[in-house]
Amino acid sequence: MDKLYRSIWIFCLLFLVTGCWDQNEIEERGFVIGAAIDMVEEEKGDSGGEMSEKELGDKYKLTYQFVVPGNFIGGSSGGGQSGGGASEGKPFLNLTAEGTSIHQITRKMAAETSRKPYLEHINLIVLSEELARKGYLKDVMDFFVRDHEMRRVAKVMVAEGEASKVLEINPQHEKMPVLFIDSLSENMVKHGTSLPPINIGDVHSYLLKGNSFVIPRIVVKNNKGAILGATMFDSQDQKMIGTLNESETLGLNFITEKVESAVLEFLMNGQLVAFEIKDARSKIKADVFDKDQIKFTVKINVDGNVGEVYGDVALKSRSVLSEIEEKTAKEIERIINGVIDKVQKKYKADVFELGAYLKQEHYKTWKQVNKEWEKGENYFSKSVVDVQVRVDVRQIGASIKMVK
Repeated sequence: MDKLYRSIWIFCLLFLVTGCWDQNEIEERGFVIGAAIDMVEEEKGDSGGEMSEKELGDKYKLTYQFVVPGNFIGGSSGGGQSGGGASEGKPFLNLTAEGTSIHQITRKMAAETSRKPYLEHINLIVLSEELARKGYLKDVMDFFVRDHEMRRVAKVMVAEGEASKVLEINPQHEKMPVLFIDSLSENMVKHGTSLPPINIGDVHSYLLKGNSFVIPRIVVKNNKGAILGATMFDSQDQKMIGTLNESETLGLNFITEKVESAVLEFLMNGQLVAFEIKDARSKIKADVFDKDQIKFTVKINVDGNVGEVYGDVALKSRSVLSEIEEKTAKEIERIINGVIDKVQKKYKADVFELGAYLKQEHYKTWKQVNKEWEKGENYFSKSVVDVQVRVDVRQIGASIKMVK
């Protein structure tokens, strides 16, 4: 009996000493921190099987940015070009391959390099404008959404021109291009003229809901990157339909209550005044009496400080402060009305999320208009949006001007 108990005990212990059947040694992994996806022309007869007419002439060019751990510590603060990054002592290496699907290309890279691409630490996915305009966003994102290694917090951006160029910029204060862009996207939120970071989870939600949406836009010039404005996608084909510049993006952010900080400049008695926005809140109400002309009232309340003044402006005068508040409010209204006019008349895409407000607050009306909110009758473009802005000056700061 003792032998039986001993045998059972030993058998149970075996479950505690089993190894990992699917383990991958860390030395065998190639840590990917960024991806750029472009489209290239595919030579006739190069496709592996039958493809749709839409895909027949196209395939993807995928660039992964890998970390080179041995060069990361103690390397130079600047980045560099792609290609032989490891041999030049750079802390990153960009590898590019082509194929008909992102999954296929990733497997191809694993076969051509000494380490399998590992995506759990990816921070950034950049899509080319051509890919976005052709409507491949949903197809490309499918791989990243499904992959079990992917983190849903990875940021998504659309590049002007080639996406791979974004991974080749030469940052001055970061070791790797992706780390620079990641920090830049967080800092740009304080300017108000760019969108808050959009991640894979956000894009997945937009695609599932079938709403029009916006994604940050990144531009590369002279080997330097800058996040400027936004790219717009429609709800029907989920294609990129246009862009918003920095001022228009600021107007959009005011409506959607995503302005954390911004600076506005205007003239007062011929002198420049810079007003620093510290807080902005928006509240939307709708008059749905006539579904053919729904009226939205957007009230914006702004608090801020006088950041800079040229010339002799008597800031201690209540009438002068009231004038600053009035001029700031009019400037904000001008910016917001400009983007509303452009989006409603030219693109007819509800990137302001007014439809989401109707669905939540006026569901009966939404049921009547939702099928033709952005198409057919296009109730969105026919609706009236009235903007009302209130500004309060909280601080005027100290002055270096002589007291007479």
